[in-house]
Amino acid sequence: MAAFDFAKAVKTSLALRASYICSNPACHCLTLTLTGDDATKVVYRGRAVAVCGAEGGPRFEAGMTSNQRKAIGNAIFLCARCADSINRSKGVHYPAALLRSWKDQHKQWVRTHLNLRQEATAALKRVAATRASCTSVSLMPTMLHLADGPSSSSPCVCHRIVE
Repeated sequence: MAAFDFAKAVKTSLALRASYICSNPACHCLTLTLTGDDATKVVYRGRAVAVCGAEGGPRFEAGMTSNQRKAIGNAIFLCARCADSINRSKGVHYPAALLRSWKDQHKQWVRTHLNLRQEATAALKRVAATRASCTSVSLMPTMLHLADGPSSSSPCVCHRIVE
């Protein structure tokens, strides 16, 4: 068997975790494209690719079980072009260690550029730890703003978020 298909739940979760963006750090293309003038039609060009493939496939590792091969930990989300490129020649130009590195880098890239920044998460935890009084919280992709206010007997929004 040269290749296998991941379960739909694995593919969906992988695409969501990658924010539908190719995990190749040299690419980062969005894998969803609007088609024509119809805003309801979208072309999906993302693929779940095995870091370590099945027997006879790219980057086969004999020590892996079938369940390990099918798990999300063995999958990387790529656009169709990158998926095709890395699997050519049985993947010899793209070893498993490189793909794992891409996956880790992409996770950090998404967290830093698209999701709540780690600094903001750390700031929220510090607020909860010190129980500082706040009257408002504004979470933006690029900053965290905590407005100080008078002491209150009930926790502010900051405290409820992290508790």
